[in-house]
Amino acid sequence: MERVNEELIEYVKSKILTFSGINLAQSQYDSLIKHLEKNASKRKLSPMEFCKSLSPNTPDFDSIINLVTVNETYFFREEKQFDFLKEEVFPKYIGRSLTIWSASCSTGEEVLSLLALALSMNINITIYASDIDDNALKTLSKGIYPQYSLRPDGKKYHSLLQPYSKITPTEITFKKDFINRIHSFKFNLIQGQISSLPFYENVDIIFMRNVFIYFDKETRKLVCSKVTQRLKNDGLLFFSMNEIGSIDNSIIPNYLCKLNKGCVYYFVKGISKDKSNSKGRSIEERLEEKKNQIKNKKLKEEVEKVKLHKYIEEKDLSRAANNSNPSNSGDFDAKKTYESICQEINRGNFDKAREIVTSINGSQYKKYSFFMQGYIEYHADNRGDAETLFSSAVSISPDFWPAIFYHGIVLRDMGKNQKALECFSKCKDIISSYPSNLPYDFALDSFSPSYIYSLCETFSNLGGH
Repeated sequence: MERVNEELIEYVKSKILTFSGINLAQSQYDSLIKHLEKNASKRKLSPMEFCKSLSPNTPDFDSIINLVTVNETYFFREEKQFDFLKEEVFPKYIGRSLTIWSASCSTGEEVLSLLALALSMNINITIYASDIDDNALKTLSKGIYPQYSLRPDGKKYHSLLQPYSKITPTEITFKKDFINRIHSFKFNLIQGQISSLPFYENVDIIFMRNVFIYFDKETRKLVCSKVTQRLKNDGLLFFSMNEIGSIDNSIIPNYLCKLNKGCVYYFVKGISKDKSNSKGRSIEERLEEKKNQIKNKKLKEEVEKVKLHKYIEEKDLSRAANNSNPSNSGDFDAKKTYESICQEINRGNFDKAREIVTSINGSQYKKYSFFMQGYIEYHADNRGDAETLFSSAVSISPDFWPAIFYHGIVLRDMGKNQKALECFSKCKDIISSYPSNLPYDFALDSFSPSYIYSLCETFSNLGGH
């Protein structure tokens, strides 16, 4: 890239980051340069002059934000969260009003899924949907989606969309009266003011899924504190199941309590002072009660940990008696094991997660053992151990892209930027070489390969600075 373009990109990147918190991916450089040159030419300006004239909340700047925003979503994404809503949350609102705010709604599949589920349960629901991307909001208002928005994850709920849409082999088109039940609007999570929201009541549930991965820690804290101002006391906050493991007390305000139902984690907002006074109890007393509930829950988990440890010891003895024959390990399920480990990580039970890894036996599964151990140590903030373990997994299988991907993240965190860039580049090459049936898909969770590819580009950009 020519020096003038490098300076241009750096200048625009800074503006985008400051305004939206979005880190520009390297793959977007060429399209952004062309966009800047085209619009600068229309105004008889140089690209740099055009960039310096840009200011937030103008059509020119909005067009750039729309260009660099990545939208990766589909209907009933993360099916287990919708199971939890259907079984545990929504029944409480039958005969009552329910208000939800999707604070990063993307192209709208999430809010349409929530609406269809609520209507199927005869719930009077009001849904607000916001995003920074004008084009994404236009997609929602049109209500026309490709068949790719209907994926295996969430399939059990697809029938709920049928009364409100026409589904063909190529696309799904929603009825206007259904789409119009969503109150959509543009909102910048970084720069937007809560007072400027087009609704005044606090909401029962906030969804803010798959947006934090692009923000640094301070931006996460800012955004979380901001949006939860509009969450009712005892209201619920949902992140993506893929993000929850990296969202801890250093990011979440102290008035949010982390709870879970199985593998589904969520946050509950504390009781307000006014409400507590009406019951003759202070907010401190109510929060102390919640802390005791969490403490008792952890004690139960410790008991489970002891039981699991005893079980593993017995299994080890049995395995030793059978000369540890690797052929006896043929029932290893990478996805199931990975999900179990992620569940314990989300609970903060790193020792229990480590015990699960010890049950992975057989030389043919050694790479999985190294990777999953590395994944645990990464989340336990043991970067040095994690780096060694991910490297070991890659040394066994050079195409093991999940280990390569996380190896790059750890190296970037350790300041080894050049090596991190090499990992992300290698990961992209592997993913692009598989147009379908990407190996080691147990680590994809609910993401598509193209989304992981875009993350590699984003982290490559971050890793070089």
